Amino acid sequence: MNTAYAVIMISTFLFYVIMNQFARQKFSDELKILDVKEYPYRDFLAFGMWLYNKLNIPKSGSYHVFLYQRIVMVYGTRYAGYYLRIYWGEKFMYSFLGIIVACFVGAASGAGAKFVIAVPAAGTLLFFLADRNLDDRAEKRKLQLMIDFPAFVSKLALLMNAGMHLRQALVKIYDDSDKTKPLYEELGTVLADLEAGIGESQAWQEFSERCKVREITSFASMIVQNSKLGGKQMVNELKRMSHEAWEMRKNAARQLGETASAKLVFPMMLMLVAILIIALAPAIMQFSINY
Repeated sequence: MNTAYAVIMISTFLFYVIMNQFARQKFSDELKILDVKEYPYRDFLAFGMWLYNKLNIPKSGSYHVFLYQRIVMVYGTRYAGYYLRIYWGEKFMYSFLGIIVACFVGAASGAGAKFVIAVPAAGTLLFFLADRNLDDRAEKRKLQLMIDFPAFVSKLALLMNAGMHLRQALVKIYDDSDKTKPLYEELGTVLADLEAGIGESQAWQEFSERCKVREITSFASMIVQNSKLGGKQMVNELKRMSHEAWEMRKNAARQLGETASAKLVFPMMLMLVAILIIALAPAIMQFSINY
């Protein structure tokens, strides 16, 4: 069986490499614009993207909606279709990688025929495990939005109360901000859309869809209704939102703390085991010597 697993592993690897090289000609323009730091394996995604197109995967259903919403939260509405194809390419790549790794383990360990069921299972596991990574990225981004939003609203209320127009205040906040943070990155997109002539209603609606935070959605709706509100009334609305947003920030900080605590559990367990081994080893060795 060792030979069989080795043959399957090499055949799967060669098949993927050859088909990926063939598909790269079709998707080279889409792949070369990907950031190498974020996608160091971008040259291996072409075959997965080709499979996604050929299989005509349904664009409806709860699973597609789940993936699409996460993609929108991470990359935005405008480029969601593009990054969705990239993501499916990742999923198929991980699936083939799971098959190759399972075959390697089977060949190296001398596993019998019963282990063969682990080969497709590993591919399926990694195929769906990629969703956990996407979900974590979307959740991390959402928490960062929730943390940055209160200070943003407070600055906006302060500037408008000082007599600035809404657009001027937004530009001022954006110019003085850390543009690597998701909230200000999205604000920059809104300002660019408005500068390009896109309707205010559409620009802010897409902003709220990309953020997917209830308080930010309320803020975007309030901005869209700005024409119906007076300047002073809008400042009052912003002050009210600021108070609510700081409460939201406390909850977000609490979630980050709980996540950090959960990540520390496993290292702490390893440390406990190591301490027990160090403490008990002399006694066990002494016991062995006596008997």
